This record gives sequence, structure tokens and C-alpha cells, in this order.
Amino acid sequence: MQQEELLVKIDALKEQLLNALIVWYKEQTEVLQQILFVYENIFGNIEVEIEQKEKNAKQLEQKYKILARYVDKKEPVSRKSVEFIDKLLFKNDARDKKHTHTNYNYSTNRFFVRDNYQKLDPSVNDDVNITNLYRNIIKQLHPDIIQESNIFNLCWHNVQYCYKKQDVERLKMFYLILCAKYDELDLNKVVDELKNCIEKQHKEIKELQTQEPFCFKDKLNDSKWITERQNHLRSKLIQVNKRINHNKRLLNQIKIVD
Repeated sequence: MQQEELLVKIDALKEQLLNALIVWYKEQTEVLQQILFVYENIFGNIEVEIEQKEKNAKQLEQKYKILARYVDKKEPVSRKSVEFIDKLLFKNDARDKKHTHTNYNYSTNRFFVRDNYQKLDPSVNDDVNITNLYRNIIKQLHPDIIQESNIFNLCWHNVQYCYKKQDVERLKMFYLILCAKYDELDLNKVVDELKNCIEKQHKEIKELQTQEPFCFKDKLNDSKWITERQNHLRSKLIQVNKRINHNKRLLNQIKIVD
């Protein structure tokens, strides 16, 4: 393929990659916030209750395990010991209750057990100075260098987001789009690299959209699904209440001495 044709192909691939990065960024910011807002309005109260009681169940389980060691060793369980354990296990409860509902985005932490901001390939961090990479990209977005303000609008917030998340691989994609000097590179390799980046980005977007809470996007208007989800959450709440009551019964069986 002639050099001119390769350069035209590269420009087209750069545009495709940028569009994919824009979709990914929109999913992570605009779409996510819209989903969380609607989800919290419908399920927020019961999700908060489950979250708090899950924490309480774990605390009671820990408390019982600690006190059970005294019993196993036939050592007396003093009230002071119990108070000390309670202080360690339950010290943040008052503060957590005070700040409940202050920000509906608390659900982000619940859903993101898998880090949705994770790098596509952790090995890309090897021998990469992320600050230098970021600065080179920012320089190319300066108005004196880039004349088209639309490119700035499409890239700026996305680049800032990637840098904040230390997402080296996507910053390298922006570098390839904005900074790479093709006269110093094998153009065929550039084409292959861009194609590879586009494929990875599309795969990541597809995987992201199948995970919670992104997969709820089209379900939040479905009354049947909402009822099923509410029943599922109520069932979880019943189970966690059973765990709490079970551990309370176990703790009541331990004799405490003054």
C-alpha cells in the first residue's frame, strides 16, 4: 500500500479509536450517573439497609469468634474485654449512620467489586512514566498547537479522567492519536497497532455494558424486572437478618463476668 493511502487509513483508524474512547468515557460518567440516580430512587432504601445489616452481621460474627476463644480456653469473659472488643468492631457505626443518604453514589462502591477502571493490560505500566505521557498529550491539546477546538472538547476531560485513574493503556491510545510522529514509524505497524487498540476498546465497552449497574440501563423501565429485583433484595435482607439473629443467640450464650 502506498504511503499516502496508509496515512489516509491511519487517520480513519484514529477517528474510530477516538470515537470508541468517547463511548467508553460516556459510559463511565454520564450513563453510569443516570443509571445510579434511577436505581437509587427505586432500590436505594433497601440496598442501604442490606449494606448496613451485612456489616452488622460480619461484626457480630467477628465478636463471637473472638469471645469463643476465651470459652475454648476456659478463660472468663470480662465485661471490660467485651467493651474493648465492641469499641474496636463498632467504633465507626455512629458516624456511618450520620452520613447515610448524603450521597446516592455510595452504590458505586457496592457495584464496582470488579474495578471498571482497571487497565486493559497491566503490563503496559512497565517502564512507562505516566506523568510524561500525560504532559505530552496535554501539550498537543494546547490551542497554539491544535487549531480544531472540537478535538480539545472530545479529548480533554477524557484524558483527565484516564490520568486520574492512572489508566496508562488508554493514555497511550490518546498519545497514539495525538502525538505519534509517523515519519519515524513503520506505517504498517501503526495501522496494526490502531486496529488492535480499537478491538480492545470495543471489547472493554461490551464487557462493561454487561456488568452491574450498566446492565440495568434498559431494565429500570421494566415493572416486572423491578418487582423481581425487589423480591430478590427482600430475600437477601431476610437472610442477613437470620445471620444477625443467629450470632446474637450465640453471643447471649456466653457468660460475661464483671
